[in-house]
Amino acid sequence: MGKSWWQKSLLTLAAVFMMSATAAAQSVVVDGYGTDERSALKDASRAAVEEVAGTFVDSRTLVENAAVKLDQIYTKAQGFITSTEILEKKQENGLVHLRARMDVDTNPNAQLMNNLSMVMMLNDPRIAVVVSQADGSHAKAAESALDDKLLELGFSHVAAAEQVAGTSPFGLRDAAGRMAAGQSLGADYLVLGSLQTSATDISLPDGENGSYQKTLLKTGNASLTVQVIRAASGEVVGTFTTTAKGVGNSESTAKAKAAAKASAKAAEHLEEKFRHLGSEAGLHEW
Repeated sequence: MGKSWWQKSLLTLAAVFMMSATAAAQSVVVDGYGTDERSALKDASRAAVEEVAGTFVDSRTLVENAAVKLDQIYTKAQGFITSTEILEKKQENGLVHLRARMDVDTNPNAQLMNNLSMVMMLNDPRIAVVVSQADGSHAKAAESALDDKLLELGFSHVAAAEQVAGTSPFGLRDAAGRMAAGQSLGADYLVLGSLQTSATDISLPDGENGSYQKTLLKTGNASLTVQVIRAASGEVVGTFTTTAKGVGNSESTAKAKAAAKASAKAAEHLEEKFRHLGSEAGLHEW
């Protein structure tokens, strides 16, 4: 996909940002206002993070969904402040006015920096998630867990479940098939998962002759292998496998719990993969 001048500007800014953000924190002096000290500190925290982010981001070049994501980042600003020094505190027109020196975490691997990098570099791609399973019993739940993580990260073009329904994983095993699927689904990235589950009986020692007594409980085992694919080329740009166990009073329940845990782990790994893709995009696609 071609990039317009403002997309290229974003990539350049972000690449410079990622290479230059070597300090552990950036110190700024800001003002905050609120009905009490707590709300004034929250306001000051947002101002501090906005100022630091503004060093690298020109809001005039941001597409609408990226600007919305930035606003979501700013609402969590207090989590990115590493230290605060109150320089002045006074009442002003019925409000608490604080002037504070705040250190904003600018470590390249910090949450704030990762979020800004992803917003700027990936430019909210279209993503389709397809999870397959032999009996299909927990595939949709796994898809939902991965979808939810992508939406939580701020991606707004995640294909709905009905859009990917019926997509056969067997046609996605070579580059040509993946490219065709990406085009059919209108996706820039495909997230393909293969889920396997099993269950075994839980037995406990019965205290007699070292024997074991089978209980009514089952142990569920789940393994979820995920591939992240750039749809335009069919190239696999990331792959990982997560495993988990779950206990339930039936085979179905135990499998479901294990699958849910494996899917939650996979969602966290998926976040890491897209953050890496974001940090690489400015260098490889510009």
